[in-house]
Amino acid sequence: MMMMILSPRQWLLLLPLVFLSTLLFSYLYTTLWLRPERLRQKLRSQGVKGPKPSFLFGNIPEMRRIQKLATPAQEEGAGPTDRFSSNYVATLFPYFLHWTRVYGSIYLYATGSIQTLHVIHPDMVKELASCKSLDLGKPSYLQKEHGALLGTGILTANGDLWVHQRKVIAPEFFMDKVKGMVNLMMDAALSMLNSWEEKVESEGGRAEIVVDEFLRNFSADVISRASFGSSFVEGKEIFYKIRQLQKAMAKRSMLIGVPGSRYLPTKSNREIWNLGSCIRSLILDIAKKHGQDSAATRNKFFLHSIIEGSKAASFSSCTPEDFIVDNCKNIYFAGHETTSSTAAWCLMLLAAHPEWQDRARAEVLDVCHGEALDFDKLRKLKTEEELILRPQKQQNNRDDIQVYISP
Repeated sequence: MMMMILSPRQWLLLLPLVFLSTLLFSYLYTTLWLRPERLRQKLRSQGVKGPKPSFLFGNIPEMRRIQKLATPAQEEGAGPTDRFSSNYVATLFPYFLHWTRVYGSIYLYATGSIQTLHVIHPDMVKELASCKSLDLGKPSYLQKEHGALLGTGILTANGDLWVHQRKVIAPEFFMDKVKGMVNLMMDAALSMLNSWEEKVESEGGRAEIVVDEFLRNFSADVISRASFGSSFVEGKEIFYKIRQLQKAMAKRSMLIGVPGSRYLPTKSNREIWNLGSCIRSLILDIAKKHGQDSAATRNKFFLHSIIEGSKAASFSSCTPEDFIVDNCKNIYFAGHETTSSTAAWCLMLLAAHPEWQDRARAEVLDVCHGEALDFDKLRKLKTEEELILRPQKQQNNRDDIQVYISP
């Protein structure tokens, strides 16, 4: 048996390494377990329960297990009348339904070190939604985990930065501006419908069309024309890159909250970094070109407001270039998702309820009288409004800044 005896000099050399290792262990233990556990204890003392998390991964393993068990059960129980269903939560998020049955309408779960209070109690949801305090803001993990896609744009910003962004962007969605976009929407919709008609004719009067990608291209066309004007071709290229970025980030969606996962040089992370850099360059090139041409044109598009807003912004967490890039990405992401999802939702409802097709068709013929649709006629179409407003489940994320963000 051999024993290694270290000299005093060697011990002195090892002391910094031991000290740093102790600090690192203390930091990781506090961040990954002690701080989340203190929060869980506070909520448990108030009667809030939830599934027990594991170290590092939280409840991610249990979420995966429930997801795997739910898929075969749904396939076995599905009948011919279940082809169309608005209850997508049971398919995509079965663990939420399971935990709601076990723990009630308010419970706590964890993804990695991120602690999430899940609330579906109607009164509390209403109270949270109506809260105007800047102390209740967007979750900090959105900027950390989805930084390549959202950055510090209006969807993730808090405090004074969010107030400034809202002041810049909100006027672009006032009614007068929206009226001016109807023709852009009509042109994009007619182009899409013409492509469907051509496909049906080419296949002998009957064709199966997968509409998802068509609807995404439709929303990209509208947003590109409304945001970038004459540069809409470059704008559509940005949309295509953002769509690729979404797919790349979805590959690691179940690892959200696992400490350090976004820094690992994995294949998906490298793809995310490359796409983020490419999107940034495309947006800044268009912004530079727009800045040179804006003096010679009267039409001011969304990009013009963003550029002007970046000049007035003075925030340590957001440079003028970041302000332009992140808010353009946010508008693309939010705009194309809501537009294409709403259109797909309406088409699904019409397919599931043929009698609504008859109502909608008769109403359009009665209101338009064979003329092109405009803003005033659009406001008279009540059946279409009912389809859009028919409730779709939404998820709103909020973060108590005083607890999670403040030092």
